[in-house]
Amino acid sequence: MPLKARARSASAIRRDGEILDATTAEIVEQGVDALGMLAVARRCGLAAGSVYSRHETVGELLIAVWDERLRESTLGFVADAVKFARGDDVDLASRIVEPSNELLAGLEIVVVARRFPELDEVVRPQLLAVLDWDRRDEVERGRIAYVLGYSLGLVFRQQISEVPRKIVDFSFFMFTMAVRSEAPALDPSWSPNPGESLSSSTGEELRDALINSAMSVIGQVGLQSTTVSRIGRRAGQTAGAVYTRYDTKDDLLIDALRTMLNEAIYDNRSLTDRALDRATMADASASLLVRGAGSRRRPWLRFRLEAYVAASHRRDLAAVIDEVHETNLTRYRVLLEKSALPDDIVMAVAVAGQSIPIGLSVLDMYLDGLDSLDYRVMTSPLFGRLVQLGPEP
Repeated sequence: MPLKARARSASAIRRDGEILDATTAEIVEQGVDALGMLAVARRCGLAAGSVYSRHETVGELLIAVWDERLRESTLGFVADAVKFARGDDVDLASRIVEPSNELLAGLEIVVVARRFPELDEVVRPQLLAVLDWDRRDEVERGRIAYVLGYSLGLVFRQQISEVPRKIVDFSFFMFTMAVRSEAPALDPSWSPNPGESLSSSTGEELRDALINSAMSVIGQVGLQSTTVSRIGRRAGQTAGAVYTRYDTKDDLLIDALRTMLNEAIYDNRSLTDRALDRATMADASASLLVRGAGSRRRPWLRFRLEAYVAASHRRDLAAVIDEVHETNLTRYRVLLEKSALPDDIVMAVAVAGQSIPIGLSVLDMYLDGLDSLDYRVMTSPLFGRLVQLGPEP
């Protein structure tokens, strides 16, 4: 006769829940990469053995917290973004401006799942089932990628520097009109340039080699698992050579982040100028998104995504990103005279331009071909309406 499983006591079940709640809090405060069994146990007031007796590895703990605490909120958010993009009346703005801990932790797991094979086996099919990508036509795909890219990216951006609620509400108001409009007639000759691979070009040979190496390694394994030795090896240098240029790994990371964010802005400058010109803003904005989702730039895009996620937990990284955001926004405002659009509209455009590529980088880990979508299905009706809202130049 098979043995019956022993019924678990109420206190044991309660303790299970406390461990999962503590794990959620640790992810929100410290990040998945810094998650440890001992930290979870301490937060619960337990011995580490109590956590290990339930979850043998961090990967197993992440699967449990995903299944029992985070999945519903996270996949529900994604599903609602898909519904919104298809024209349904869904409130995404409130969850972006005031995200729950479950959503914040869940989205971080979506980003890092690829580094935990057993976790990826759980998360990936569930997310793909919600997206149901193969059944979407090209117009739906463009709209979903745009709306979901904005929504995902803005959640991460909000943890770095807060976007005023009126800007978020205005953006979704405009998105509503775009997704409920007839699919626009688009010029079939439009052929956006996805851009070449992006790399550091400061002119300092060692510095460029180390920044490019750091970008590649961090994009693959995350900040926590990146070591100075590994960065050096990828660059063909010893760890000692790295330390001749940087005092610490964090110094290298911050230099790499600031340098590459500015490289990206400089590389996109002509498209950005056109994105605030009334005559070309729809096509130029769509081209920027193609470039921001491009497979040719994947090392840079993955590095940037990892930096944004880490910046949710590290003020030094957040300060660098916020500084570059402000510089970029100032550039948009300088172009305001040319566009003759109100400042709130310019800020909404700037925030979308900063947020959507971050969200597309998340989707790029699960979907192919994001750089082949025609984002004009959104930018054409959006900017057509925005131009009407602004004064005549």
